[in-house]
Amino acid sequence: MLKRALFLALLFALRGVPVASQIAPGDAIVDRVVAVVGDSVVLQSQIEEEIQRMRLQQAPVPAEDDPAYRQFFDGILESWVNRVLVLRAAAQDTLISVDAATIEGQVAAQIDELIGSFGGRAQLVQALETEGLTLAEYRDILTTQGRQQQTQQMYIQSRMRTSRPVDVSEDELRARFDEAQGQLQQRPRLLTFRQVVVVPEASEEARAEARALAEDLLGRLRGGEDFDQLARRYSNDPGSAQLGGDLGWFRRGRMVREFEDVAFSLPTGRVSEIVETDFGFHIIRIDRTRPGERQGRHVLIVPEKSPEDVEQARILANRIAEEARAGASMDSLYLEHSDLAAPDSLTLPFDQLQGLPPAYGALRSASPDQVLGPLEYESQNDTRFAVVRVDEIREAGEYTFEDVRAQIASQLQQEKQLDRIIQQLRQDTHIEILR
Repeated sequence: MLKRALFLALLFALRGVPVASQIAPGDAIVDRVVAVVGDSVVLQSQIEEEIQRMRLQQAPVPAEDDPAYRQFFDGILESWVNRVLVLRAAAQDTLISVDAATIEGQVAAQIDELIGSFGGRAQLVQALETEGLTLAEYRDILTTQGRQQQTQQMYIQSRMRTSRPVDVSEDELRARFDEAQGQLQQRPRLLTFRQVVVVPEASEEARAEARALAEDLLGRLRGGEDFDQLARRYSNDPGSAQLGGDLGWFRRGRMVREFEDVAFSLPTGRVSEIVETDFGFHIIRIDRTRPGERQGRHVLIVPEKSPEDVEQARILANRIAEEARAGASMDSLYLEHSDLAAPDSLTLPFDQLQGLPPAYGALRSASPDQVLGPLEYESQNDTRFAVVRVDEIREAGEYTFEDVRAQIASQLQQEKQLDRIIQQLRQDTHIEILR
């Protein structure tokens, strides 16, 4: 029974698509229009199906004979109007392009999950038939929902990136904390530490060999060889090599500066010169562009590091540990010696230490102000050495305002920006609520 209820809840959510159906001339009137948004309408049945979905998910919904039901219905209607507003605006933005491949993968995963929960494809098909749907129609509904959700997200994200900042007062932060305090779970035991991560550096000879290989590959690419195949064969980037060097879409701030400076100035389809970064030597090609983002590929050639290079890094890490134990500033040591791609400090629940390399397990028994290391571990086919100083250990307890202040501020700022976007859309669109 529960499985069927969850299925019906999902079905109601999918049938109630954000852009409302239009009433064609000559159609029999089988529903009531409850809102007009520009050239779109919202039907009463869509709001009722939304409410039914909430009931099936056991959300608090007033009974229809409860005086509070009318206000509840109007609140759901307002949220629908906002969805329609966003989708109408997004449809006019030629820079928003839905990723069909991503949606197709999401739909396939959703259907596979439902097949598993129903115990087989035949059982799912039978359940759909009882609701008057074929599996193909159901897939179309899922695809439509996925396209609309992605479109809404892309539009809102695009507007927020260009939206002016909003101010959040201390009183607003405190009020939101007071509202949420009763719902906050117990704060786990926390560990805060600073670190300096030393990475071995390749010799000049190794760097010269790596550059020579990169230059050879560049010549082959410009001679017409396939970028995808060369990346698979030669690239040392474990995250993209088997994808033919594909990096997907990225914005500024994700890559190192030298890489981004070239990637964001490179014409689409052109292969870059050799780009040197701390990671090695890159050859970049940008395949697609959109405002603030690039989609591209690269080949990365990393200079080979010898055992002598690793030993030199170990010696340096031991010296850094001695200086830290003698009272040297971890901030200064970080700026002078650390791999800047590694965070200078972290605050983690103790049960999340297992997500760090095994060497960090030594932190479980550490005490405040203790310096540990060098902690030796492997990352991205490289040996690394971490010198760690424990700043603070906080025992489990209730969250304080300062614990969550930054998260609350971020949430409130986003809410205010979204509200400003919606209000602007409302000012620019004819909206009529039909009671």
